[in-house]
Amino acid sequence: MGLSDRDYARATPPNSPQRRAGVGRMRVLSVNTWIIIINVVVFLLGMAFVKYDTRTRRAEPIQWQVSAGNVYAADATNEQKKRGFVDHTRVLPISDMPGYFGYPILDPKSPIVDPRTSRPIVTLQGQPMVTQIGWERFVKMNPLDAIGHFSSGKALELQVWRFITFQFLHVNLSHLVFNMLGLWFVGGLVEEYLGRKRYLAFYLVSGLFGAFAYLMLNVLGYLAKQNLPTWLPHIPAPLLVQDIYTSLVGASAGVFGVLMAAAYIAPGAIVDVMFIVPMKLRWAVYIFLGVAVVNLFLGSANAGGEAAHVGGAIAGAFFIRRPHLLRDFFDFLGDSRKSRRLPQPQHTAVDKILAKISEQGLESLTPSERAILHRESEQSRDRSGS
Repeated sequence: MGLSDRDYARATPPNSPQRRAGVGRMRVLSVNTWIIIINVVVFLLGMAFVKYDTRTRRAEPIQWQVSAGNVYAADATNEQKKRGFVDHTRVLPISDMPGYFGYPILDPKSPIVDPRTSRPIVTLQGQPMVTQIGWERFVKMNPLDAIGHFSSGKALELQVWRFITFQFLHVNLSHLVFNMLGLWFVGGLVEEYLGRKRYLAFYLVSGLFGAFAYLMLNVLGYLAKQNLPTWLPHIPAPLLVQDIYTSLVGASAGVFGVLMAAAYIAPGAIVDVMFIVPMKLRWAVYIFLGVAVVNLFLGSANAGGEAAHVGGAIAGAFFIRRPHLLRDFFDFLGDSRKSRRLPQPQHTAVDKILAKISEQGLESLTPSERAILHRESEQSRDRSGS
């Protein structure tokens, strides 16, 4: 999706308010720029984790083993689970989870009996073979993905940093490029409207809410699957039935939040969807959101990602209308309202904007001018203690 301040956005006159709004522009080393840089650097670092195998004489990726929880057979009893032990001498792929492996969990007091002789089956070493009651599962990932990916299972293990770190990881180059293009085209506009600190809080909160949406729908889907009534043919959408250790990565939730904010700030800006179809920004964003909602309810292959998209979009639509709620996002480092020195208001710019309103009406203001008035209003509110 390309945005108008270039010659491919032909539907908007060069001097119109939408063209002056800063859509598609971004200050060098703005917060938005740093978010893009960090995402790209993290992606390149992930690719750099390789080792040279002297046996094959090839460079191979370094992968860490990441726990994916224990699963048990449906008929395994609580007593069996308590006394079960993990056989780390054997590892096998998990048939219904491609890329996942498991160590068998065995019950030492449940020998396997030969039905013909009713005698326990023994190994070549003369030890009785015992019943497998489950798996201790794991998956292999590069170190950054291992530390930073999000999953419902990891969240339930209180690994809370993953609500933030997953937002800077990507599956492949195309995943990274599409997300960063979204930030490149509209992130600068939203940062100009919110200010640097609030924009960072806005982006992170949108991604965080995307993870919460994924977590909620995944846990509810998992519980529904475990207790599915016999009369219910399948788990209703949009509950997610994938395993609770299925990983989630990507900046998409934060990007959807930023897109919703841009649609609110400059709804009439002309965009070229997929660089081809000219359309107002508001409708382009709503179409993207509609596709995500439909895919979520249809249970598409990327339903988990779509849940995060919808969660990020809802957060973006909410907080862009209530940006004062973002003020204290970073206050875990200290109360931002204590003895802080506020920047001097831009009296000259504000006076000019007020004069313009007097002459041409409120509708004549550009999003940039609205942003200046918005920031001045917020600063006045802070000074008054409200």
